[in-house]
Amino acid sequence: MLEIKNISVDFDRPILNNISFKAKQGQIIGLVGKSGAGKSTLLNVISGQLAPKNGMLFLNGEALPSASDLLIPGFQEIKLVSQDYNLDPYHTVEENIREAAISLPENEKLRRVEQLIKLLKLGTIRNVRANETSGGEQQRLSIARAIALKPEVLLLDEPFSNLDAHLRAMLFKYILKLREEENLTIILVSHEGQDVLGLSDAIYFMNKGKLSPKKTPFNAYYQLGHLANAMLLGIVNQSTIDGQRIRFRPDEYQIASKGNLSLKYDYSVFLGALFLNYFFDSDMRTIILSSAEPLSKDFRICIESKYQTAMEKTDSL
Repeated sequence: MLEIKNISVDFDRPILNNISFKAKQGQIIGLVGKSGAGKSTLLNVISGQLAPKNGMLFLNGEALPSASDLLIPGFQEIKLVSQDYNLDPYHTVEENIREAAISLPENEKLRRVEQLIKLLKLGTIRNVRANETSGGEQQRLSIARAIALKPEVLLLDEPFSNLDAHLRAMLFKYILKLREEENLTIILVSHEGQDVLGLSDAIYFMNKGKLSPKKTPFNAYYQLGHLANAMLLGIVNQSTIDGQRIRFRPDEYQIASKGNLSLKYDYSVFLGALFLNYFFDSDMRTIILSSAEPLSKDFRICIESKYQTAMEKTDSL
């Protein structure tokens, strides 16, 4: 288990403020927040690249030294894949992995290189120089290098940035397979909450160096009390019913002739798997509803919140 306890970091201003959480072995933790929230700084502390002002790190109950006490920055058991990938650009994919596994005995190193090439689907480019590979291939190669010596924890800093939809879906698959086959604890950070919803066992929001309570992905999405956090995960509708302001996701509704919210149709957008339908409420605020078929007329709806049901079923995580 990885435990982060009371971590604080100051530069010219507070960056991290008393951050604490735990991650069990094999668990995937998502950290979501806007740029500048402190996410990358926290990963640098966890990986042993940056010494905190206060606080400690524990791995399997053992306290880890501060980065300021390390001769070489970084912990062997915790590896960080940063946004710049940190590859040897003029060596081949295979050579990059071999370099990362250089401390292993030769026979074991050969087996590990082949294992990682197969696991991360790098076989067709094994003899291609790193600087001639695509962004998605470089991302996978960077992960292969990071886990070459079988760390216990893998940290991924904005792993989905600059990847198209197909590559994002493939990286989802590889991350889940890593967890399964390597029993890795994985912490991934993103300013795009949609990236972490389908992968994470638990989600935390970061705001101005502070960490929210732990949430299940379902509750993180449907609990809309903190508007800025909720909007990081997708569309939030806001309207007024009987003088009370409400918030709801695009799927939290039912069309009803006696519904309590009247909507005037504007237009629909086809997104492949669903339609997003744009309406105006009586105060001319935009309301967006999702559907399998376009909703191209005026009607009334009832709001059906999913949060209480989700909370009852899933808050045990």
